[in-house]
Amino acid sequence: MARKPTYGELEQKIKELEKEAAERRRAEELLRESEVRLKTVLDTIQAGIVVIDPETHVIVGVNVAAGKMVGAPREHILRSVCHKYICPAEEGRCPVTDLGQNFDTTEGVLLTASGKRVPILKTVGSVILAGREHLLESFLDIAERKKAEEERERLIGELQEALARVKTLSGLLPICASCKKIRNDQGYWQQIEAYIRDHSEAEFSHSVCPECAKKLYPEVFDKK
Repeated sequence: MARKPTYGELEQKIKELEKEAAERRRAEELLRESEVRLKTVLDTIQAGIVVIDPETHVIVGVNVAAGKMVGAPREHILRSVCHKYICPAEEGRCPVTDLGQNFDTTEGVLLTASGKRVPILKTVGSVILAGREHLLESFLDIAERKKAEEERERLIGELQEALARVKTLSGLLPICASCKKIRNDQGYWQQIEAYIRDHSEAEFSHSVCPECAKKLYPEVFDKK
């Protein structure tokens, strides 16, 4: 027959259980405080951040910036499948979990709640949460940067076109000493007006200078 514990042993056991319960409560408090601090830090970051379960591709965490960029309340984003909500990749074609791409920063596309595609600079990393590996994805809106790059490319194109036009009218031009026609690149002789008009944006309006007027209309000027 098992020996019954003494009063002292029972009292000691109760103290041990109370100590374990206090330590557990303290650990839970520290965990909650840590979660609050982490949430505060993430919500102050201007970059969008989402946490994704790599097995199910379900979004399990999202900060304020990500919610604003996506254009939906965080509670609507949470528990949504990422490739149907914020990522345009098809199911089974996730760049990270299915295609084995690395976690380097790269340009991508964010799919908003309205279906708009926003160019982003994206970084994906691995993080351990609740004892399991998750994907931590951060992204920055680079729409303005892309717009500026496109405008720069347009201006460069216009400058190159203008430079090409200037170069066309530079250098040695073969011109007839008598009729003043210019020989073009195909070897044909053109009127100087036609050549300049074809190789620049200049237009001509014709008139007669005083010297030529006297030669052409001497009867008019001799009377004067």
